[in-house]
Amino acid sequence: MTLPGYPARWMRARGGQASVEFALVLPVLVIIAVAICQVALGLNCYLIVTSASREGARRAAETNDPAAARKAASNASSSLPGDKPVIEVSFPEGRAKGSPVRVTVTYKMPLMLPALKRIIPGATFRGSTLMVLERGD
Repeated sequence: MTLPGYPARWMRARGGQASVEFALVLPVLVIIAVAICQVALGLNCYLIVTSASREGARRAAETNDPAAARKAASNASSSLPGDKPVIEVSFPEGRAKGSPVRVTVTYKMPLMLPALKRIIPGATFRGSTLMVLERGD
């Protein structure tokens, strides 16, 4: 069966054309899908890092104990993929009641495809929270 105006040989060749077009478009679609997944992973990591710094600062404000603050921040960031984040606890004005405590969580996110390290630098997220100490030393 042929369509009016189209020879039969053109109808047979169209199946190969679709395969070639699909082969040309597929890499672009895969790159877009990987980019979307990497951005979603980045947003998730950002939220976890921010939450971990807040948890650590809250624990430090309650207990005035840097080890407890590090542990709380570490527990809150345990779902991050790759290496563990760096957690810093500082008391800029001392450890007296009413003084501030700062907890900073720094995390370097891994790329989903390690081969992309040559093209795209990895993202580093830093969350910092400042709270007032509720207990003095």
